[in-house]
Amino acid sequence: MNTVNKLTIEQVNEIRAKGLDFSDIPEITENEWKEFKPKNWKPLKKSITVRIDMDTLEWLKGVDTKGYQKRLNDVLRWARINGCTICNDVQKKAL
Repeated sequence: MNTVNKLTIEQVNEIRAKGLDFSDIPEITENEWKEFKPKNWKPLKKSITVRIDMDTLEWLKGVDTKGYQKRLNDVLRWARINGCTICNDVQKKAL
């Protein structure tokens, strides 16, 4: 059973005439836009080969060896979003 009420054109015009008060809705910051991910959003992935120090790999694997690649991706994403100075230096050298 459909419980959605449909508005008439008169009702819609009445609502528009009253105007909407957005004063109780906070503005979205630039940082929040950067971190925003629509529901079910998954970025494209690319398979690569990378050489990594053994101690860093062990740290990523921790107790559970499953999911360490996702943890590596999460660490890199965090560094990119938060303006990691090492990443910024590499980008400047590439230019």
